[in-house]
Amino acid sequence: MAMDDGTNQERPWDEARRALGRVAELFDENPDFDLDDLYRVEDYEAIPEEVRRTIEALDADERRFVNRIFTTLARNHFYLEGRLGPLTGY
Repeated sequence: MAMDDGTNQERPWDEARRALGRVAELFDENPDFDLDDLYRVEDYEAIPEEVRRTIEALDADERRFVNRIFTTLARNHFYLEGRLGPLTGY
């Protein structure tokens, strides 16, 4: 039986990144969302737990700051991506 080398190769990274994109849309559309709204984001559970906990703990000012970053990046066609290549399906 092979041991996990710690790279999380089995994690559905594309789904997690897409879910994070949907979280960014939620930030933009409804900055006053509650946690239930966040939990209803499609594939939210695919986002790594530590990232989800960080998102869930943001206060109103931090949400505005994160939304500003998401918006500025998207406006400049700059998207966060892993080293596995470009995402498809966006």
